[in-house]
Amino acid sequence: MSDIHYLPSVEDAERQASDWIARLQADDVSAEDRAAFEAWHDAHPRHARAYGELTATWKQFVAAGRTVRTVAFGNAMESATRTLRRRYGVIATAAAVVLAVVAASWLQLRTPSTFETGIGEHASVALPDGSRLELNSNSAVQVSYSDAARVIRLDRGEAFFTVAHDTERPFWVQADRTWVRAVGTAFNVYRRERDTQVTVSEGRVKVAIANIREAPSDTALALLPVSLLGAGQQAELRGANTKVRTLALPDIGREISWRGGTVHFDNRPLHEVVKELRRYTPLQIELGAGARDLPVGGTFQTNPQGAEALLSMLHDGLGLRVRRENGGRVHVE
Repeated sequence: MSDIHYLPSVEDAERQASDWIARLQADDVSAEDRAAFEAWHDAHPRHARAYGELTATWKQFVAAGRTVRTVAFGNAMESATRTLRRRYGVIATAAAVVLAVVAASWLQLRTPSTFETGIGEHASVALPDGSRLELNSNSAVQVSYSDAARVIRLDRGEAFFTVAHDTERPFWVQADRTWVRAVGTAFNVYRRERDTQVTVSEGRVKVAIANIREAPSDTALALLPVSLLGAGQQAELRGANTKVRTLALPDIGREISWRGGTVHFDNRPLHEVVKELRRYTPLQIELGAGARDLPVGGTFQTNPQGAEALLSMLHDGLGLRVRRENGGRVHVE
């Protein structure tokens, strides 16, 4: 009986190619691994083609530098998969694997890496230690890992952190002069115009206001006034003052509801609602004196459609005048 030779499917070739990219980027890759890769690569032209195309996407990403607009990279990867689909007529699931590999491998660098989102965009970033950060609209962080510490600097906006437990490498978040110290927990940090708000949903964190420029450390933290926050607590840090309060369970959910793509308001003054929704739209919404304190409630999307829904509600439901000007300026009276 003659041997039967099976033609590798495109989907299998892409999945195997992404696995090999991950393996060859690993610190413990061996000579045996490289030999096995060469054997796989040369076994069929489809293997070589899939590997070459996914590798080209990887190289373009690395060449872009250390600053990555997270959502934009996700879109670039999706564009690459669409190219593969057009060429082969299949769904290139391997691109999702490459994205995870790229994120983990790049963050292994000892130099800070920046991730950011634009207005109305959300993003989730897997960190190499198993932790995860989620970025809200118009937010930016710098990630710096070392053997001694994991440090995230929140340059603007809001982020939610799910921290993998590692007692040997404390997890720090810096937002202006606010330090947040965690080991294994989940919490939200919102860097606002005049203060920083920290909300804990799981575990415990230490928060402090630091007037020193050095990198955060337990030694420096021991010299500062520290507040310990548990699950369900929220702190507002401004100037030299820290205010801590305990939230009811529904309130905790509302504080971090942006992770699910919505924000909720219950009988809030219109100017507070507009201030929050400005984070998710390029529109410049201005309120007349008679509209500022109008009580408003509802759930809105954390993207430009959320602000448009509010404007429709104000015009159609409440009879307010909504006047649009060039340049995205909107007057509500």
